[in-house]
Amino acid sequence: MSRRGLRHRLAQAIALTGLGLMATALPVRSAEEIIFTYGFFERTVAIADLEAFANGEGLSRQLSEYAETLELTESELMTIETVLSQRADISEVDVSRFLYGTQGITLLEFIGEVIQTPTRQSGFFAIRGGLILAAADAESGLTILNFLKKYPTPAIRIDLGKGLEIATTVTDKLGDSERAIALVQALAQEAALVSPLSDLSATRQLVYDLPEFAVVTEPLNLPFRAVQATLFLPQPRRPGQSLPAEIPVIVISHGLGDQRESYEYVATFLASRGFAVATLDHPGSNSTQIAQVLAGLSPNIIESREFLDRPADVSALLDEIQRFASRDLRFRFRLDTRNVGLIGQSFGGYTALALAGATYDAEALEAACAPQPIYLNPSLLLQCEADSVAINPPPLQDDRVQAIFVVNPVGSGIFGASGFGQLQVPVMIMAATGDTVAPALPEQIEPFTWLQNEYRYLALVSGTTHFSVIDWNSDVESSIPVPLALLGDRPDLAQDYLQNLSLAFFQRHLKQDQRYDAALTSQFAQDTVARSPLMPLSLIRDLPPDLLDQALNDDQFVGDDTAEE
Repeated sequence: MSRRGLRHRLAQAIALTGLGLMATALPVRSAEEIIFTYGFFERTVAIADLEAFANGEGLSRQLSEYAETLELTESELMTIETVLSQRADISEVDVSRFLYGTQGITLLEFIGEVIQTPTRQSGFFAIRGGLILAAADAESGLTILNFLKKYPTPAIRIDLGKGLEIATTVTDKLGDSERAIALVQALAQEAALVSPLSDLSATRQLVYDLPEFAVVTEPLNLPFRAVQATLFLPQPRRPGQSLPAEIPVIVISHGLGDQRESYEYVATFLASRGFAVATLDHPGSNSTQIAQVLAGLSPNIIESREFLDRPADVSALLDEIQRFASRDLRFRFRLDTRNVGLIGQSFGGYTALALAGATYDAEALEAACAPQPIYLNPSLLLQCEADSVAINPPPLQDDRVQAIFVVNPVGSGIFGASGFGQLQVPVMIMAATGDTVAPALPEQIEPFTWLQNEYRYLALVSGTTHFSVIDWNSDVESSIPVPLALLGDRPDLAQDYLQNLSLAFFQRHLKQDQRYDAALTSQFAQDTVARSPLMPLSLIRDLPPDLLDQALNDDQFVGDDTAEE
């Protein structure tokens, strides 16, 4: 990676982390300067100079010298000027609640090792106080500049030595990620050349020219946790069109802070192709739960019990669908609730894995949650909340589940290699090269090597992020709005890939139509599904662990495709 590229990535990480910090001490006075230290080396920057720069008054002599030393371009200086004053519309109450929570405390402990008090003590309390005070400032609000001004000590000390340790670790892990992504892409290209499809046009017809049904919806309300769900059902579109004699059921499980409406586009699409599809809200981890946390009505983002309740939600929903089918003459003998597929995104991916038979590994979780740089895999902040239920969890598998399609799943720490190795049903893992929440290497690529089942697939989509497959245009507003820049290059294409890949996968593994084997190949993914060069799709069936290890240890094995910039 180039020096400039590294600076760019570090600037992003620092900006995002700085705005994500939060929580407690009352101010004694406001900071007047930043002290950068590296061993015995020290340099200071007056916060007043930064404020003048942010207000358009130009660089002071000292800042000009630093800009020259760092070789900052005019464009980079303009970006810094904007970022310093960019306001985060978050109240002091919301900031406080987050920073006093488990995840907030973990972040503060980590950041406090780098951002310190003048006496080189952890900045934990000062950071929290500065963030809360900045958010409480009605005039300026929570900005990086205002946080610096509200920092409740005479000076802010930033330990560059520790920062460089982080930078080195980040750079190493970014290199690992790039090598792993390059390996998957290379294997997909090789497979496409070695085993070409004899008739691409016939395979295209299977995926794109299926008879379409009309779609009707049925609301479902479950007594269990008052779960709300929507069932999407195929209906004859024209006279003479008949429904399949057996209709497999697919359930879609959303991620943390999301809602079922985000995946109505997938549900409608699959239902129009002859499946019964249900979307549900998980009450303990949906957008409503996050809104309650922000409103002070709930103390924690999630409770550890949620790791058990989510799979139970799905099982209860399947029971309800079975009751619905017994009451509705249209589907009494058609809905096949013993032949179920699951789609899960992020935390929903965990849900699907647990229901499909992945088992908890308490030792793996303890090792994953040991003190370590959480910025390398932020999903561990969520996974480590399962520590209290991991020692002796109840059975979570539902034998009705026959195939799962997981998108950006989390679970490496919870299940470990042994837990993933217990999966026997067909599994499709869809990963994004630009996922910074559940990074592809630790959460999807490496876990793929742990699978021992016959039918396993890894689909890697370039130019996508953790949020690309979520329909942010749904009618229900999310409690966690995501900036457009974090949706990836073309979220519409990512969603198209999800629709078509899941259709081929469930046609093959729920309806047992072996013709769809051709649609689940590297060549079809590259030549047909991934029609845009902007977001190439790489699909593989196997990845030996020793081959991955070899690539990770080979500094020369780096492809052109990288994670999001």
